[in-house]
Amino acid sequence: MDAQVAATGLVEVRNIRQSYHKDTNVELVVLDDVNLDIRRGEMVALLGRSGSGKSTLLRIVSGLLPPTQGEVWWRGAKLSGPADGVAMVFQSFALFPWLTVQENVELGLEAQGVPRAERESRAEAAIDL
Repeated sequence: MDAQVAATGLVEVRNIRQSYHKDTNVELVVLDDVNLDIRRGEMVALLGRSGSGKSTLLRIVSGLLPPTQGEVWWRGAKLSGPADGVAMVFQSFALFPWLTVQENVELGLEAQGVPRAERESRAEAAIDL
């Protein structure tokens, strides 16, 4: 077992907050002050009703979605994009309903650090197919 992972944990979630502002000045808080430690070899289940933020938390923990506030640590290093060695299989093919089609198409490119202008042109080309 890697000494760094053994000392710090596999995943550390610190003070995560996720909120959205769309078409109004009202803030929709999806997650607030979430803290979680996952050690190597542990099996974890997230339970909750539909719309309670489970998938949002998984997207944040995997590095697919940056949190509004807080930090995620993966194997002792602060996560700033998709985590190496982590894959996520979605239950169904779905878009983020608060994003436009263009923004949904660009999301994966943004997570990979592709510059904005290139993301926009590549997404537009894919949408035009």
